[in-house]
Amino acid sequence: MRVSTRALVWPIAIAAVGIMGVGCGDGGGLPGTCSLDFSGEVDSSFGDPKIDTLLETTGRFSVAVDEIDTSVREACNAIAADLTSAAPVEDTAAACDAATAAIDGVFTANADVALTVDFVPAVCSVSAEAVIDCTAECDVDFDATATPPTCEGGELSGGCTGQCSGSCTVEGSAECSGTCDASCSGQCDATVSAACEGTCTGQCDGNCSATAADGSCEGECDGTCSGSCAGTIEGSCSGQCSGGCDGSCRAEVTASCEGSCSGSCDVEFTEPRCEGGEFNVEASAECSASCQSDASFDMECTEPDLIVTFTGSATVAEDLDKLIATLSANLPKILAAAEKATIVVDATVDFASALPGALDAATDIGLEAASCVTSAVESQVSASAKITVSVEASASVSGSATGG
Repeated sequence: MRVSTRALVWPIAIAAVGIMGVGCGDGGGLPGTCSLDFSGEVDSSFGDPKIDTLLETTGRFSVAVDEIDTSVREACNAIAADLTSAAPVEDTAAACDAATAAIDGVFTANADVALTVDFVPAVCSVSAEAVIDCTAECDVDFDATATPPTCEGGELSGGCTGQCSGSCTVEGSAECSGTCDASCSGQCDATVSAACEGTCTGQCDGNCSATAADGSCEGECDGTCSGSCAGTIEGSCSGQCSGGCDGSCRAEVTASCEGSCSGSCDVEFTEPRCEGGEFNVEASAECSASCQSDASFDMECTEPDLIVTFTGSATVAEDLDKLIATLSANLPKILAAAEKATIVVDATVDFASALPGALDAATDIGLEAASCVTSAVESQVSASAKITVSVEASASVSGSATGG
């Protein structure tokens, strides 16, 4: 997981120093009062598309940060409550500190047990249409046909009616020879939690025909196998599935793709998206930065599919059973929020850097517009600090869980 929030905080803070130095309210400077509240979405109508887009994006940034922060806090509160019956708190850092301490407490009490957390990572993508529509409204000189957006730091994905070179993701029940994020009916070359027709190595919640010295299963299991299966499974697979996949199957191909292609297509993509990165457009700096950020707030992210297993004990202690259950339910939410936060942060760095120039343009419009830009900077400084806390808190919990 990349924790790159400082790259966001410092450009915004520097911009804030430059703008706030002009002064506002008492003592002269900018006596205008901004009527916009950047703690939520705003509708700016100063008549300058660049300024209006900048201010509206600032409001959406606050909303996106609040959603990420809430998701992390609620998941951390749930973990702490499940393991220690702790009451929920409103502070994200405190909630995740409690969750981390609770997880560490279970590991300490079960020092002879090794827990393994396997998951299919979250995949986040941003719509090209969202970037194009926003940029066209903001910059009248933008020409999406002549200079289409490019996907920076990721890869293009979308419908491909020709030949796909890369990954093909097919949703729903289908034959799969790749990563399955749900239930696999066939061979699974990764951690499983499933009925296993073959040799189960790990934990068996039924009768096992052969056991290892530590009591774990290394034979045929007549119940659910949690670990690895040398045979055919009917259940959740955290990695490569060869057989039927009841969910999302992602496989490397150089062929036609009946789902979503990620990589390259020998014809134009339909409904293109940027997966794992951000779109770059050739437009004014303000519009490009604002619209990259704006589109990232509406990104689509898959939730990681998680399988938690353990070795070193023949039976599951009650507290360990609770830990497995709460991590399975809540850790995917934390991992998905952290992935989304990373893309939001990266997309917003250029947006923050565009703020100093916006003050001059806003001052030409009027005192209220200039005051709103100053308020927007203050809002972004606050939001960037909040997302820093969210990412660091989520990293602490996921690190404790996977490190154990």
